[in-house]
Amino acid sequence: MHLMNPNSTLPAKNVMFNIAFDNGNRAKAVHIPAESDPGQVLRILGFNRPQPSIFVSGGASAMSEDDKRMVRRIMAEVASFAEERKAVILDGGTESGVMQMLGDVRKESNYKFPLLGISPLGKVSYPGYKNPAEEAFLEDSHSHFVLVEGNNWGDESRMIVQLTHTISGKGQHPAVGILINGGRIAMHEVYLASTKELRLSMIVLEGSGRAADEISTAFRTGKTNQGILKAILAGGDIQLVATVEGPQAMRSKLASRFERR
Repeated sequence: MHLMNPNSTLPAKNVMFNIAFDNGNRAKAVHIPAESDPGQVLRILGFNRPQPSIFVSGGASAMSEDDKRMVRRIMAEVASFAEERKAVILDGGTESGVMQMLGDVRKESNYKFPLLGISPLGKVSYPGYKNPAEEAFLEDSHSHFVLVEGNNWGDESRMIVQLTHTISGKGQHPAVGILINGGRIAMHEVYLASTKELRLSMIVLEGSGRAADEISTAFRTGKTNQGILKAILAGGDIQLVATVEGPQAMRSKLASRFERR
């Protein structure tokens, strides 16, 4: 059960504060305007040196239980890789899908890698802040949160990819995105990652459904009628990993991306 203070108020902007979860985790957090400078955001949270970064986009919607189990194993491998490589993982930060999986794995394995969740403030609640428009609760094993001003899912998307790029030192260290399943917002995040400004490497989990499979089909065939898919194929650095290939295939693809930068 999530205990809430009924008299909670919004946190001040651009000032770090702590979120104390029921499980004993204390996460660092900051509330920011949507167009904030990502470098300043990272400094507020205490990220003072470049590190490798991995952002995870998408979810587990409409997956079979078998597929969810495989994706959880793959997420465990991604978490293990981040721990070994001293990488930061970034995601949407809420109690659902792959974000919940990453939080659970980090806690169960007592990993120390930073797990940074980026969410629109208008959609979430957390201990100390009860949002009357709540649609999700922040996941309780993340180490950091960036709460972006906005009332819509997707208002955080640009900040996610910008933070991934900036944490890496804008290319000093590897920066990689992983798409699993996902819908319209996840597709947009892949598009943002593929722009000339950022051009982050993307690993797409083929067979995980929805946006991931739309991209993988377009990538394999070179054919699509969707403008956003055409833009992703034209500008993106896309690699596929099939869900059935399992955790080691994802680790191998991540390692090759880290080594070739």
